[in-house]
Amino acid sequence: MKNLLLILSVIVLSSEAFAQDQAVGPKTRKKFKIGFQLSPAVDFFQPNTEGVDLDAAKAKFGYGMIAEYAFTNNYALGFGLEHKMSGSALDFGADADARYLSQTDAMEYRLLTRTYRYDYINLPITLKLMTNEIGYFTYFGQFGVDVSVLASSRTKDERQQLETSVTDTAGVVTETFSASSTTDFKGRYNQSMFINVKLRIGAGFEWNFSGNTSMVVSVSYHNGFIDLMKDPTNDTVANDEGLYKYDETRTKVPFEMSANLHHVALNVGILF
Repeated sequence: MKNLLLILSVIVLSSEAFAQDQAVGPKTRKKFKIGFQLSPAVDFFQPNTEGVDLDAAKAKFGYGMIAEYAFTNNYALGFGLEHKMSGSALDFGADADARYLSQTDAMEYRLLTRTYRYDYINLPITLKLMTNEIGYFTYFGQFGVDVSVLASSRTKDERQQLETSVTDTAGVVTETFSASSTTDFKGRYNQSMFINVKLRIGAGFEWNFSGNTSMVVSVSYHNGFIDLMKDPTNDTVANDEGLYKYDETRTKVPFEMSANLHHVALNVGILF
């Protein structure tokens, strides 16, 4: 019984000590902080498919709640819940020769560029390494991951319609295409991974301008290491869904895609 009481006393005292604010230099830092953040960003793809290149990086935006929990004077766990608007554009060159059959007019098109637009629910988890407060400023580095769940996705294509296809006696195929045209954003042909994970690294400063209220500014690089493209199967191609190309026997085969999405962000937030 005495041992049990001793253990319970140690647990209670440890819990009370753990709940207190941590001292940072001559001042006291709140152990738990919460706030909100805005994150303008530039997104870009790293394509891994022959004949496919980055067409354009895209300016994007994110916003949401952030929080941190300090373990010691100079270390804190950061986390949050964000809406991250993402996406970029890929250039499908002549060597790629990616095709699809339109479900609206039953015409075959050659894909020139495709712009991807994603909406993610993002869960950042980071370790924040802080200096002691210097004047009103605390400087920090952050390392961690972004775990993003896909909420919606759409694509916008620049394409050319196949007008004529003639095969001569030697089996050589000659095709003619229309001038390029652009479709509205659509979701039918977009097959993207449901989840994305990015390695995150950043640095910034925290400006304590009133009591426990601080402005937090940082720049971060987010390296996506999951291939976001889901390849069509033979069945989907047979059902005229998804991208395909022609092999040497003029048979439709799935067009296999691979691309990782990265971004650089400027993060501006308020912590209370």
